[in-house]
Amino acid sequence: MSTTPSSKLTPGARFRAALEANRPLPILGTINAYTAMMAERVGHQAIYLSGGGVANASFGLPDLGMTTMNDVVEDAHRICGATELPLLVDIDTGWGGAFNIARTVKEMQRAGVAAVHLEDQVAQKRCGHRPNKAIVSQ
Repeated sequence: MSTTPSSKLTPGARFRAALEANRPLPILGTINAYTAMMAERVGHQAIYLSGGGVANASFGLPDLGMTTMNDVVEDAHRICGATELPLLVDIDTGWGGAFNIARTVKEMQRAGVAAVHLEDQVAQKRCGHRPNKAIVSQ
C-alpha cells in the first residue's frame, strides 16, 4: 500500500484529484484486491468495482440482482485495504428505498470507497446492457 502524500487525503478527495488531473480519467475495472494492486502498480489513477464483477467473480453468478449490499461492501473493503487508488463502486439500485440507499452509501464510506454510482432500475434489476429492464420514473 502506498504511503505517498495523496494517501493522507480522503478517498473522495483522491478521486476528485484524479478526475481533475486526467480528462478523461480512465478507470480500470477490478474484481478483487489483487487486480486492484496490479492496476496501481502499472500506474492507473482510479479503479472500479462493478456489481456484475462481484456477482461473476465472487459468486459465479450472472448480474441479475442476486448479490447483497454486504457482498459488495466486503469486496470493496478488501480492494480498498490493498491499494490507495480511489475506488468507484456500482451500488446497483442501492438495495431498497431512500433509507436503504443512505445506509448503502454510509457502508461504502466505511469500507473506504471514493465514489458510487446508482442505477435507476426498479427491482428486480437486470444487468444494465441487457434487454427487458424497467427504470424508475422521473
